[in-house]
Amino acid sequence: MDKLAHYFSTHPLAVIAVTFFVFLIIYFLFKKLVKLALLFFLILLAIGGYFYFKYPEKKVFENMSQAVQKARSQTGKVVEKGKNAYQKGKGIYEKGKKLTRDLFPEKGEETDRQE
Repeated sequence: MDKLAHYFSTHPLAVIAVTFFVFLIIYFLFKKLVKLALLFFLILLAIGGYFYFKYPEKKVFENMSQAVQKARSQTGKVVEKGKNAYQKGKGIYEKGKKLTRDLFPEKGEETDRQE
């Protein structure tokens, strides 16, 4: 361990190269997270700019917090609608599967074996 520390203390270029490769590996591991954070930041910047230019006399942070709260409530409603649509689709799929078994019993048995 002492030799490794001595090597890095005498070769700063090696430290830079190792640091670069570590950051490169971290970047590729968290690439999607970085993109998502950048997208979130750009959306917040766009919303803030919109409110700043539309209503310059009001406080931007109050408008942004109201917009975030509205987005959260709307997102909850969309998730509930998505869950309902999923349940309806699942029911339709089950009915279609049952109908297929009733109409074509030999194919229904093959489908059951594959699942």
